[in-house]
Amino acid sequence: MTRARWVALFAVAAAVVAAFVLGSGGTHKPSAKPVDLAPLRAAAALTPCPTGVSPALPALTLSCLGGGSPVSLRGAPSGPTLVNVYGSWCGPCLEEMPLLASFSKGAAGKVSLLGIDTEDDPRMALRFAKDVGQTWNALVDDDGVVMRKYAPGPPITLFVDAAGTVVHVKVGALKDVAELRSLTARYLKVSV
Repeated sequence: MTRARWVALFAVAAAVVAAFVLGSGGTHKPSAKPVDLAPLRAAAALTPCPTGVSPALPALTLSCLGGGSPVSLRGAPSGPTLVNVYGSWCGPCLEEMPLLASFSKGAAGKVSLLGIDTEDDPRMALRFAKDVGQTWNALVDDDGVVMRKYAPGPPITLFVDAAGTVVHVKVGALKDVAELRSLTARYLKVSV
């Protein structure tokens, strides 16, 4: 096993232990005392959230992980978008994040990337974003509604065209950047 795999395995194990110790078991439960997320948001430095995603998504308004105004999922789309449903507690999600980070650099201006952080503690999600190089923002789906619409668990990647139609759903982790580029060209008709 390579050093990178050991580091990834250790990070996943640490996240699971932290979730267990915090009593969340991978599910964010609001605490009685509000938590100041500003320092974690500043460290993560995520891009702003869009104003909408797709009329095909559930009728939800979700908070923006990096801060800012809540987002109506069914709001007007802002162009071709990959929507990645993930959780900091999800091992396969951890493995595919470097692929998404690499893809996002080449896709800038052509295809937007948006995460939907599902059933997670926002503190863990913001630390995860910083640690894996996630620069795109995410919406917070505490109840896992979007995830359950498409699959029993993450990761899930939705390919949303410029009109806001979900044209493809990839359930499970992506293998490599080449697969992601191929799916983007095939379903979104965009070369990255």
